Amino acid sequence: MTSIAVPCPQCKKKLKLRDKSLLGKKARCPNCKHAFVLQLPETAAVEKSGSRPVEPPPEETPAPPAPSSAEIEEVKIDLAQPASPVVGTSAKWVPDEPAEPVAATPPPQPQNQFPQIDTSTPAPASPDAPQIDTGASDGGFPNISTESSGNAGVARMRELRRKNAKRRNVTIISALALILLVGVGAYFAWPKVEQTMTAKPAAPVQPQNTTPSPAPVTPVVSHKQETAASPTSGEPIRLLYVPAGTRVLVHLHPAALWEPGSQGEEFRACLGPLGVWAGQKIKDICMLEPAQIKEVTFCLILGSPGAPPEYAAVVRPVDPIKRSALIAQFDGQRLDDYNFPVYSGGKNSYMIVDENTYVIGPPGMDRATEMAESREFDSSTSPGIESILKQTDRDRHLTVVFDPDEVRRQQDVLVPEKAHPFLNEFLDWIGDDVETVAWSMHLGRDDFYSEFTFRNTTMIRPPQLADNLKNKLDQLPHEMLEGVQKMNPGTVGTRKVIGRFPAMLKAFSMANHEKTGERYAQLISNLPERAAPNLAVASLLTWDESTRTDFSVKAKPKPTGPKLPDKVVDRLKMKIDVDFRRTPLQEAFAYIGEETKTNIEVDGEALKLVGYTKNMPQTMNLGMAPGLDAIEAIFNVKDQDQLCLVIDEAKKTATITSKPYAKNNNLTVFVFPPKN
Repeated sequence: MTSIAVPCPQCKKKLKLRDKSLLGKKARCPNCKHAFVLQLPETAAVEKSGSRPVEPPPEETPAPPAPSSAEIEEVKIDLAQPASPVVGTSAKWVPDEPAEPVAATPPPQPQNQFPQIDTSTPAPASPDAPQIDTGASDGGFPNISTESSGNAGVARMRELRRKNAKRRNVTIISALALILLVGVGAYFAWPKVEQTMTAKPAAPVQPQNTTPSPAPVTPVVSHKQETAASPTSGEPIRLLYVPAGTRVLVHLHPAALWEPGSQGEEFRACLGPLGVWAGQKIKDICMLEPAQIKEVTFCLILGSPGAPPEYAAVVRPVDPIKRSALIAQFDGQRLDDYNFPVYSGGKNSYMIVDENTYVIGPPGMDRATEMAESREFDSSTSPGIESILKQTDRDRHLTVVFDPDEVRRQQDVLVPEKAHPFLNEFLDWIGDDVETVAWSMHLGRDDFYSEFTFRNTTMIRPPQLADNLKNKLDQLPHEMLEGVQKMNPGTVGTRKVIGRFPAMLKAFSMANHEKTGERYAQLISNLPERAAPNLAVASLLTWDESTRTDFSVKAKPKPTGPKLPDKVVDRLKMKIDVDFRRTPLQEAFAYIGEETKTNIEVDGEALKLVGYTKNMPQTMNLGMAPGLDAIEAIFNVKDQDQLCLVIDEAKKTATITSKPYAKNNNLTVFVFPPKN
């Protein structure tokens, strides 16, 4: 192979080049370190003059005259651009025309920023590919043999950069699409996944030859029956601004409950002395009349057994507070550690959060400090209360949250002694499978919403707990009836209300539907608004009478009266006191059945066929009238003319159903006798 002599334009040192394929490449003189383009002397002269001769074909290009060996020093030339590119270093484009000589050597770039790319099988070099100057110094890259193909390295690096960029863009787009699909899928599929966590394990299925079809997935929240929609959509109740240790919480809206002429006023009146006591207690603690308070949260902090509980109240008035007038009622000294008003006194601690919120808490410097430090973060409490508060709604008129074990342990300081039997019966009814209880109610213009939430212990699953509680609730009217039979009220009016209480509980039980979620079970009901005062006054009178009743003795046998008629239709002819005021349909029939000693069943599914519900309110006053007249009067209501009565004398039952259902099932509809 003929050697070629290439002079260095800086130091004029002639450099021996064994491979003419390196002509046009950028190299660095080993003598002066000057970087230049490898060119033959005559080519450099022509380019310097500004003209570019037409090159003959490679096979016809005459070989340049060989210089003498004395003038040529054979050296090993370092190419300024390596054949094996290093990915990740800075790069700039160099035009096709040779660049002017570089005055100074660029600073060296760090090595090994990224792994080297294998170029053992480079792609064919493009003749038009621009040259890339990496600007590395002598030590920047390993020496490259002059017999390697520089054009192939440049083309390979360009191809790899193009593919890497394309692959990176595709990866980013794919990742975003995957995240979007996962997010959307999780939004719709998570309810199904959560339900499978609480669902009972499926029974093993024997393998079959056919391909099994996927099993249907239930929603995230289990609804054994269609639950009533919540009348409110507020945020959960939080334990802000109060000291740690809350075990009983009462959240209510006094302004709405004390509004003149409202459902709240009637409900309070039905609570008798309890409603009066509640109003006075709110005034004493909050330093405002109940009608002036939009929202208040009472927190009871229980200590050792027998020690009086501490309390804190977060008050949100209807109108913005006047800070000066409020501070004048504080009995403590302001703490200098905070830039907002915090007072610690001998009776209470106080804190003004803003013009719409102030807090009254237990006395003591430590309690005042805890109140101040819980402005942004909920104070600590039991895991059960912390979890169940997430299911609450602060817009409802009344919410009560408590730990049953703590209430039982501290009953001596929480309720009067005469109420202990009633409280223990209630806690026994809840059972040992419940860790925390929340009950909320809302008094609407046309309905009464009630919601029980029970946090289950780890020994039972929410669906099983919901079943157990619903069964207990269904059995409660029968148990209450046994207790009521042992009572002896002193007045006829009280006796009648208490006597109806089991029937009211039966209607309430029938209206409750089950709902379960992760670590909680709920019983939800929606009744006509008349149910709230009726249940309130009946509960109050029954509880009051229970304090004077000895339940250990057997119920006195009822005085034998006239023998009950054998036929159902004759029993329904017995006269009863009919006075319904927006009484739910099922409660009205339950009362008629209770008074006439008749088993009256309401076929809810049949009623749905004609668009009726068990909660349709009934308002009528017939005085003392036969039960059949009461049933006929209900049927004659304009929007209930699709109902009918089916009597089965063999089973001793009377069924309330719909006319289409009776016709489709060939049932004999009872024909009411004509009026005289």
